[in-house]
Amino acid sequence: MPSRLRTFAMFRRDLSGATAVEFAFVAPVLIFALFSLIEIGMLGMMTSGVDSAVFEASRRIRTGRDDAANSTAAFKDQICARLGGDIGRCRDRLTTSVQRFSRFADANAVAAQQPDDSFNKGAAGDIIIVKANYRWPLMTPFLATSNGRTGPLEVTIASRAAFKNEPFE
Repeated sequence: MPSRLRTFAMFRRDLSGATAVEFAFVAPVLIFALFSLIEIGMLGMMTSGVDSAVFEASRRIRTGRDDAANSTAAFKDQICARLGGDIGRCRDRLTTSVQRFSRFADANAVAAQQPDDSFNKGAAGDIIIVKANYRWPLMTPFLATSNGRTGPLEVTIASRAAFKNEPFE
């Protein structure tokens, strides 16, 4: 019996491996925090990229350039070309609308609505609202709520522009 007690006492005093066990408890949290930080950075870059792409495509409409989009598909292509990557996948994730109004008060009433893939770039002097939503898939599952969905989680990056067309005619 005393030898078993002595062995147990030696086992309790032995601290080798304690650091490895503690790291095993902490490592998943640190790795998750690292991936979350990387993903938040990527999300910030994508938000900036979508805003820039929508601004540039909208600028072509606002100034009446010859290479301005004439359809929803062409408008999406101009945005996706600036975002880079797979254009087909970009088109699937992107929803846009370009709407014409005669007064800013009328445009303000629909500015918060979701884009519906409509396209009307108007004429010189018209007020235009451009709306774009881009669905971005997430790697880390806790950055967005799932709302009961299964499958990959995603966030929607929204970009809006309101302007009055220049007198280009």
